[in-house]
Amino acid sequence: KKAEKTEEEIETERKRKDEEEKEEEELERACEQWCSKICRIGIVVPLLFSYVLYPLGEYGMRPNMVIDDNLSLAGTHAIVTGGCGGLGLETATMLARAGASVAVGCRDTRSDSAVQALKALRVASGKWSESNGGIAVSQPAVMQLRLDSMASVRSFAAQYTEQHGKLNLLVNNAGTRQACTTTDDGIEVAFQVNYLGHFQLTNLMLPLLRQSSPARVVHVTCRDGYVRPAHGWNQWFKDGWFKGWLGLPVPIVEGIRVGTTSVEPSFESVAEQEEDGDLGHAAMDDEDHENGGSAQTNAATPRRAKGDKSDWSTGCRPEKAYANAKLAVLTFSHELERRLRESSGSEGVVSHAVNPNVIATEFVAKGAPPSTSQQWSYFKVMSYFPPVWISRKAFTWVHTHVCNWMLRSVEHGARAVVHVATAEALAGAGGTLFDDLESAFVRCGRPAHKCGRVPRSWQPPVANDLQAGSKLWELSEELLKERKR
Repeated sequence: KKAEKTEEEIETERKRKDEEEKEEEELERACEQWCSKICRIGIVVPLLFSYVLYPLGEYGMRPNMVIDDNLSLAGTHAIVTGGCGGLGLETATMLARAGASVAVGCRDTRSDSAVQALKALRVASGKWSESNGGIAVSQPAVMQLRLDSMASVRSFAAQYTEQHGKLNLLVNNAGTRQACTTTDDGIEVAFQVNYLGHFQLTNLMLPLLRQSSPARVVHVTCRDGYVRPAHGWNQWFKDGWFKGWLGLPVPIVEGIRVGTTSVEPSFESVAEQEEDGDLGHAAMDDEDHENGGSAQTNAATPRRAKGDKSDWSTGCRPEKAYANAKLAVLTFSHELERRLRESSGSEGVVSHAVNPNVIATEFVAKGAPPSTSQQWSYFKVMSYFPPVWISRKAFTWVHTHVCNWMLRSVEHGARAVVHVATAEALAGAGGTLFDDLESAFVRCGRPAHKCGRVPRSWQPPVANDLQAGSKLWELSEELLKERKR
């Protein structure tokens, strides 16, 4: 029979248990402290980098938009879409100030903005005429152009051709951040206004551009159309844990959505290709991607996803739809240049893309309203947590005002577009993308035609993919033909 424990043994065991409990508590506290530090670093550092350090660094290194101000565009005929306000109007005014005959496309020619735009263009054109000995120049024109209507685009092209009969410069500038609704033509609005309308207009004006050679097509795009933040923890850091942690920008690797069809690039890295080499791989549709198929295996007969190809609403998110349309613009610019080079009758006609970056206009403010899910999370859930709601409002206010302070001026953006549209160094060949985040547009220490030029390795694979570009062109023509019937 086991002897009962003495009081001394009981006391010793109690002290041992107390010490073990204290050690456990200290270990828990240490773990909590380390977890707290890790969480702070994991959350605060990316926020600080993304919202403070990166914007300030970009602002500090941003080059001045210096271009050739001694332009003489006498005899040049230009079209600027979306030319009744913001970047379009400033671009059209600069062209008119240099002696060009400018026609701008506007949604409503009777609106106050259209009337003011016409006055500004007439003043700019008149000043150039006076400073050049009274040389006559064709009066600027404001013409109705609704890119969300295929009929309006056809009417604009026919009217311009009849009235002017010459075109040296087409600036596809108009755009919208409205998304995830369909137009009267049954196309998602962001895709039609930003891309398909310009695709239609450019093809309608190509005969006149060829006839008026030398000529240039300039497509205004944005960073949303070729880079995106690296995938973070919610996407398992697919682009690398460090890039995903800080949300660094990386080239878009996804394809272009056209209804339920997806035009996909090769899975081969563009960085491995020649800087100006030919890239040619297959277009791959949603079904292929979901089944894990390779783009190269379907090079000859790319398949279309099952279902209604005109379904634009399923899974549509405004920010994704806008980026998708701008990616299509960049891909179209490169594909147009390739086709121009292969056409014997297109000598002297080139295609370029330019990103003027975010500028101080009302364009972003007129974007799409929050989705239902965003409204729920922002306004209903947060309303139950006043401190969090107030903190979010305060942070948003500070961030908005700081960003507005660092925005590029409208003149800065317009000068970038005008440079790409008129620089002699860019007349020889097109198929390029320009961005002042790459370098200054002139006197950058490199050959003039490479200043501000975004390298292929920093562009989306689908934009440089020959077969993907061809497939996008074919799908776009199909959409236009179907709606014309």
